[in-house]
Amino acid sequence: MPMSSSLQRRFGSLTPEQASRLDATALDMGVGLIQLMEVAGFQVARCAWRMLGRRAARVHVVAGSGHNGGDGLVAARHLAAWGCEVSAGVLVDPDRVDALLAQQVQAATGAGVGLRLCQRPSDVLGRLDDAALVVDALLGTGLRRAPRPVHAEVIAGVRGTILSIDVPSGLDAATGEAPGVVVHARTTCTLAGMKRGMWNDAARESCGEIVVADIGMPHLAWQRCGLAAPTSLRGGRLVTLRR
Repeated sequence: MPMSSSLQRRFGSLTPEQASRLDATALDMGVGLIQLMEVAGFQVARCAWRMLGRRAARVHVVAGSGHNGGDGLVAARHLAAWGCEVSAGVLVDPDRVDALLAQQVQAATGAGVGLRLCQRPSDVLGRLDDAALVVDALLGTGLRRAPRPVHAEVIAGVRGTILSIDVPSGLDAATGEAPGVVVHARTTCTLAGMKRGMWNDAARESCGEIVVADIGMPHLAWQRCGLAAPTSLRGGRLVTLRR
């Protein structure tokens, strides 16, 4: 995938630090993380629904304890509302769930998602073999080194038709390289804008097809961060980038 300045203007080229700064700036402006998470998860669900041929099917979400996992649980809730049989395993100590994740766990469970908070990788993976789609919501854009052993074990066990959120778990979003084991996704739905490493050839095998999703990041947040908002991500679009 060529890394031309034109494509970067249209779809973004965010470093992980810039993505975090955008979130923090939006928060300072009064747009809460829960609001961004809701839109992000809805867009992931739309991408998943498209991958399913717009038909209800069984879906399993492999989630972490951070914001990526929260996005996955929002997507799970919407897919359940659309008739899918959805299960989810969240890799977290049940006694150390933060308030934001706890809210998404409660909402997903209330919507009929079969959800477990797990510390063992095998429990997080659940029933993968009969899932039409597996959503990878384990790790986000903050990875800089090889995944910790417990995360690596989950990543190594993920299989099937996989939709990764933001970047495939195990991928360094800044470089596009995998410092250790990495998820190999059929599709990656990346949020707010392309991540810089995803433009690199090294990321192609793990990212698969790339879909870029508008999540309603305020234009003023981009400006305050000294960044140009992607010109082709407006109106709630999901844009598939062709190689």
